[in-house]
Amino acid sequence: MKGLFKLLSIILGICQLALSLSTIADMDRMKHDLSKFLSISRFNETEKSVARAAIKRALEAVGLNSMTHTFIHEESNEVGANVIAVQKGPYFGTGNDKMMILSANYDTLEGNQGVDDNGSGVAAVLEAARVLSTLDNLYSRQNTIVYVFFDMKHKALAGSHAFVEDVLLPLMERTNTKVVGTVIADGLLHFDPFPASQAMPNEFESFFPEAAQKLHEHSHMGDFIQVSSRSDIDDDLVQKYTRAYDRSCEMLSSDWSFHPWSLNLQMNLANITSLDRLYKLHPFLYSDHSSFFFHSKQKSVQIPTIYLTDTLNLRGVRQYCVQCDGLYMMTEQNMKFLALMTDSLIRLLIDMSGSSASAVVDDLYSFMFNIDVE
Repeated sequence: MKGLFKLLSIILGICQLALSLSTIADMDRMKHDLSKFLSISRFNETEKSVARAAIKRALEAVGLNSMTHTFIHEESNEVGANVIAVQKGPYFGTGNDKMMILSANYDTLEGNQGVDDNGSGVAAVLEAARVLSTLDNLYSRQNTIVYVFFDMKHKALAGSHAFVEDVLLPLMERTNTKVVGTVIADGLLHFDPFPASQAMPNEFESFFPEAAQKLHEHSHMGDFIQVSSRSDIDDDLVQKYTRAYDRSCEMLSSDWSFHPWSLNLQMNLANITSLDRLYKLHPFLYSDHSSFFFHSKQKSVQIPTIYLTDTLNLRGVRQYCVQCDGLYMMTEQNMKFLALMTDSLIRLLIDMSGSSASAVVDDLYSFMFNIDVE
């Protein structure tokens, strides 16, 4: 009875989770965010200010105070603004903290509605923050979680660069806080399980022969999430994320007619000595994870980081129409994929933040959806 009461408590606490799909993530809430404020171009300051205000309201609705981190683009002198929310653990600001960072950029290219790129990443981070905040009312948590929404990804990664240099590195140096993992979510919506729907950059096979072979065996279908990381530095984070992703897929197998998988791209940057070789790797580095790979103290401070993406304009119709990123991307199949991806992030955060909810998350699935959990 005690276990049943606990399960009932968490179900009541996580208001109306997953009414249409067997996930912890609330698909209807993510649909709301995508349709209301993440399907409008977020290129100029007027457009971005609307999105920032909506992000801050969504965070405040779940009890998370947010702050605006302003910075100046080094080349254009434009003012940008990141949004940061800190879910503090008991050791916040000390050397005993093991901080986890979950992030997504909220800006878009000019004239692009940005539902997948990167409204989907923002929606996933907001939903993960909601669930983790709700769990905090019921379960203890040991480590701090930081949610960051970057500006100016599409302008030389200026927002994530400013966050690392102006906020994160000074905090780590001042407090001896350890960052055990950073996840960059950049396109989590597009799922295209048809042969030849997936393209890759020219150097893909050269840098990642095993991944290229695996993609070939899958008939070049866009039915996976790409996980980019560095050799050694990010291995533990990759393993923990893969475990969370595989478990989410396993729990949803009865509700999912296709079989999503993960394509791991592991980069051995230490062995790349020529600038020409590094330049050719650029297509796999041009997103906010690079700000965590390459920073002013990278020789002494390593920040484990993984980059999650559906490959954006390399998949499906977006290969031929970069601007085709509107509300019609919100198909039932794509929304299921986004919910799955968000579930995997929630599982990872529960694990790496030291939340005691980890002991009941599979029981929650079992109770809610009548799934046998081994």
